[in-house]
Amino acid sequence: MKRLLIPALAPLLLLAACEQKTAAPAATAPAEERTVATPTNSTPTETAFQHDAAVELTGFYFTETPVQAGNWKLTSLDIGQPSDFVDWEAGKRTETYAPIFLVFDDVTSPTAENELGQTYHKVSIRLLPDRYSVDGKTVSFRANDKRLGEVVLELYPDLAAYKKARSSGPNDGVQKPVFTGSLQIGAERIRNLSFSYHPGE
Repeated sequence: MKRLLIPALAPLLLLAACEQKTAAPAATAPAEERTVATPTNSTPTETAFQHDAAVELTGFYFTETPVQAGNWKLTSLDIGQPSDFVDWEAGKRTETYAPIFLVFDDVTSPTAENELGQTYHKVSIRLLPDRYSVDGKTVSFRANDKRLGEVVLELYPDLAAYKKARSSGPNDGVQKPVFTGSLQIGAERIRNLSFSYHPGE
C-alpha cells in the first residue's frame, strides 16, 4: 500500500514545490521599485527658470560702456515678451532663442553691412540661459559657454525708467539706464554696469 502512495503523492509534492518557487519572487518585489529612476535634480530643474508675470521688460539693451572678454564683445541683452517666458517655462524651447539672452560678437571675425547700413561681425554667440530669474527687483542670468566660461549677470531694474524709455522711444535725447548691476565673464567681474533700452527695429 505504501508503494502505491509514494508514486501517487510525488506529482502533488512536485506541484507544491513549483508553486513555492513561483511565489518566492513576490517577496522581493519591493526591490524592483528601487530601480525606478527618480531625478535627483527635479527641484532645481523646476525652479531654474522663474519670472514675475506682472513685470514686463521687453526690449533690447545696450551697455553704456563697452564690455569685452578676450575677442568677445558684449553686443546686447535681449528680453522677450511675457508669453516667451511662459512658453520657455512650459518646456516649449528651441536651441536658438530664449526669453532672455546675451549676444557676444567676435571682434576678430570679418564684418558685413546689414540692410540698415550698420556694420556687424559675422561671428557671434547667442548665449541662452541655464538659469534665470526676472522680477521687479532683480534680473539674474547664468550660463556656461566653452569660449566664455561661466557668465553671470546680476541686474537691478528701474521700472519707472523702463516705462519712460518705452513710451518716449530711442531718439528722445539721453536715455536713463534701465538696468544697473554686474556681469561676470569667466574669472573677470565687471561692476557698476548699466544698460539702456532700445525697442528694436
